Amino acid sequence: MNILVVDDARDMQLILRRTLTLMGHQVVLADNGKIAWKLIQQQHFQLVISDWLMPIMDGPTLCRKVRSANLPHYVYIILLTGMSGKQNLIQGMEAGADDFATKPIVREELEVRLRAAQRVLELERNLEDKNRHLEQANQSLSAAQRLIQGDLERAAILQTGVLPNQKQFGRIKLDWFFQPAQYIGGDTFNYFPINEDLFFFYSIDVSGHGIASALLSMCLQTLLSATSELHCPEELTSPHDVALIPARLATRLNQHLHEQLDTGDHYLTLILGVIDIKQEQLHFVQAGHPQPFLYTPGNEGLVQVACTGFPIGLLQEVEYDAISVPFPSGSRFILYSDGLLELPSPKGGILTEAALMDCLQTVNSQPAAEVIGQLRSKLGLEQSAALRPDDISLLIMDLAAAEP
Repeated sequence: MNILVVDDARDMQLILRRTLTLMGHQVVLADNGKIAWKLIQQQHFQLVISDWLMPIMDGPTLCRKVRSANLPHYVYIILLTGMSGKQNLIQGMEAGADDFATKPIVREELEVRLRAAQRVLELERNLEDKNRHLEQANQSLSAAQRLIQGDLERAAILQTGVLPNQKQFGRIKLDWFFQPAQYIGGDTFNYFPINEDLFFFYSIDVSGHGIASALLSMCLQTLLSATSELHCPEELTSPHDVALIPARLATRLNQHLHEQLDTGDHYLTLILGVIDIKQEQLHFVQAGHPQPFLYTPGNEGLVQVACTGFPIGLLQEVEYDAISVPFPSGSRFILYSDGLLELPSPKGGILTEAALMDCLQTVNSQPAAEVIGQLRSKLGLEQSAALRPDDISLLIMDLAAAEP
């Protein structure tokens, strides 16, 4: 070991240097604590053997200097003293000494104390190595986390980018709100005209959160696109089969998830349907999704459409039935995911379907964009993720009057 001997007595310095050198150690001498402190700052000493009583700077003061310094390695300190008593021992330990030796020093005793010091220093060295490796691992993990976070942020932009931008298709006027619980989520929706008379739409909530749910929701965007093989071209050309489109498409989607996709434990709820603009009819399937709200002229306000259906992807042999309701000019259809019902209510507690309908009733006479804006304020749709335990999606569809 590289050892620093600190003692104001020259004879003690020489005795210790000779003894330690014969043991195979490198020894540097210092006359007092002040000189020793300068040497400690300049060189790497594993061990310091210091006299207690010295001029200029004594042993306990040197101990405190070493312990308060941010040295890159541990320094083991043995104090030499001719004093006895428990109070002196406590004072030395509080100053930062590791061990004590009494004067006059005995070689065998010194050898034992040096072996103890070597064990402690070896443990300290191993701990420093482990801490260094742990710091390197943490740096690697932090870099990986930054990379993943950047990828998730870009994925969130891409996920939002696949949502529809256009909000008017002839007589159909729409608006929507989307906010994932995390960077990306399992909620998705889409709408597009099938032809001049038929308008297709869906709202989906994939179970769970995070990457797997988001990937499945993106896959569903492709499966339910206008060019998907799941759609029924022969049915789209026959006006008598329009009401059958949602039920058959939901059945085919359920079969596809079981036969073609390994969705693991994931399933999905949805509302999928068609607006027959010419006949002013709404045909849709509900598969475990929250019951939608419907407004038609002549009614006093919104009503919640009573409907039930089995979620997609849980059981293979499931048949779905379509619900058909009148949808005349001035009608409104509102779809939402259950994440909206996990928000805090303006009156306290969790938002209920009844409370949500009350909020919607107060603004139902306004255009869809104004309704979304009012809900942002009243329900805090964009509040922090800590208060938003699930993805939120909301889709409002209106049928305007035909132009004369």
